[in-house]
Amino acid sequence: MANIAAASRHLARGARFLGPLALTAGCLWLVHQQVGQNMPTALPASLTGGGFNIFLALGCVAVSFWAMGRYDGLSHRHFGTGVPPAVARRSGVIAIALAQTLGFGVVTGALVRHRLLPGLGVGRALQLSVFVSLSFLAAWLWITALACTVLPAPGRTILPAAIALPLLPLCSGLLAFGPRLRLARWWPSLPTLRAQGAIVLWAALDMLAAALVLYLLVPAGTVGFALFLPVFLLAFGAGLLSGAPGGVGPFELVLLSLLPAVPDAALIAAIMGYRALYYALPAVIGALALIRPLSLKVPAPPAPIPHGEGRAELGLLRQNGGQVEQLGGSAMALWRSGQALVVLPGAAPLTTPAALTALRGHARWENRLACLYKCTAREAAFARSQGWQVLRIAEEALLNPQTFDLDQPARRGLRRKLRQAEKSGVRVMPATPLPLSRMAAVDACWQRRNGPARGGTMGRYCPDYIAGQQVFLAWHGERLIGFATFHAGARDMALDLMRLSADAPDGTMQALVTAALEAGRAAGRTGFSLAAVPDIPALKHRLSAPLRARLLARTGAAGLRQFKSGFAPRWSPRYVAAPSRIALALCLADIAREVHHPPDPAPGTRFEVHEGDEEYELAPRRAA
Repeated sequence: MANIAAASRHLARGARFLGPLALTAGCLWLVHQQVGQNMPTALPASLTGGGFNIFLALGCVAVSFWAMGRYDGLSHRHFGTGVPPAVARRSGVIAIALAQTLGFGVVTGALVRHRLLPGLGVGRALQLSVFVSLSFLAAWLWITALACTVLPAPGRTILPAAIALPLLPLCSGLLAFGPRLRLARWWPSLPTLRAQGAIVLWAALDMLAAALVLYLLVPAGTVGFALFLPVFLLAFGAGLLSGAPGGVGPFELVLLSLLPAVPDAALIAAIMGYRALYYALPAVIGALALIRPLSLKVPAPPAPIPHGEGRAELGLLRQNGGQVEQLGGSAMALWRSGQALVVLPGAAPLTTPAALTALRGHARWENRLACLYKCTAREAAFARSQGWQVLRIAEEALLNPQTFDLDQPARRGLRRKLRQAEKSGVRVMPATPLPLSRMAAVDACWQRRNGPARGGTMGRYCPDYIAGQQVFLAWHGERLIGFATFHAGARDMALDLMRLSADAPDGTMQALVTAALEAGRAAGRTGFSLAAVPDIPALKHRLSAPLRARLLARTGAAGLRQFKSGFAPRWSPRYVAAPSRIALALCLADIAREVHHPPDPAPGTRFEVHEGDEEYELAPRRAA
């Protein structure tokens, strides 16, 4: 009989020339050479633990596939398929049971998912299969690196493991909060950090249970579990990357090479039992389940509440993809950022425990973090009473058009600005119709001076978007020199976009806002928002003063306050709230990323880049 180790080396050198089926055939030949003609009886003879070990191994198989089901349920939530959790988990277990046994996991898994859930469509089934395969591969890489770092592992794996261990979380953080990658249109987004944590958790449980299945079949006392686990993970990954049915070939070769203390015959027999319990049995059950598709009743999503039922600033949701939904008996303006489910101001006040509980539960279901952004002092106080972490971040400038009086002493500077604009020949009037080409030219001029657009909680220039707003234009002779747009509701108005050409006379923007105030008074509106100015008292400590100075300079806070203070508004504090300090920090970082690196507009959207109202004529270039 040929030496098994020598044969393994020869097979490994030729593996790159062999397909998955050839690898499988080669491995079976090795098994035959080692076990001989008594292959059917070798397995029971090598299992020193007898039936009890097989019973424990079956329990580990059940745990592993239970974890796989949770993993697939998470994937369905990520893509928002609407498939009920139990159905998603069941279809995932069946798909993985067949895909890991038949090989070519992405294609096989997609076909099985499409068979079980035909309503998903081929494209969505393929998305799920690719997502499961790639995310599991990333989780396997990190878990294996961790095991090779903290457990006794082959020496040549220590350096790669030490590099991969911190590198993967670093890449994950950069993808979550760094500049946005322009992914293919069919791939909507990367998993959130919460989802990534769950992926690693379920993948770790899955692989630990799978390792125990094989370890229980190995003769007792031949190898410790701490030494066995890293080797198993390396072998598991080799089989996964090979694409061979069940990973046959590479899996055996790695185990035979790295576990010399286990007799070859005993190890081969244990692998046979492992494949029978972990691959063949689930595959047979999965094949029987394919006879008929799963019963799928996807509930219709709740109809969004019209924006007009809240404050005027809800008009921003038309651009950032948010919508008003009913959760816990309260209407919430929900905006789904990269990591968070953000409640924006403008809908009903959130001052009931049921509303916050429903928000947290819905966010957890979507693998996101719950967050209240720019909430009022009353909402912030209630959130704090419920154990949420709260931080003051801004002050909103509010006016009442019905009581606005230019003759007040506090508006002396505003009157001077308006006289300067009038002497310069500036004319302000409502836009009917919209001169889109001229407005685009003004926006392009502004953009050249101030930098790229922002998004998220700030509107961006789009003809379809501003067509639903109230727009005022500033003219100098026959030339358009600036414009301002406002969200207009039944009871209030909210400033959104402000644009000026490079040579617009001083006071032009003040004239635009004053004209909007007069229009609001004529329409009987009692509310008018000049939007918010950054204000973070928590950073006023001397140790954080440099950070506060840089942050306020970047946002142009001093210029913003000076401009808006000219109207002598009432300043109302605004807060951000999240269930924990870590969640609060992550939500703030996520919102900042969405503002500074907004996603591309949807295909077919007529989109012109611009800035939000926070970036007006006094703001520095860095504020863009």
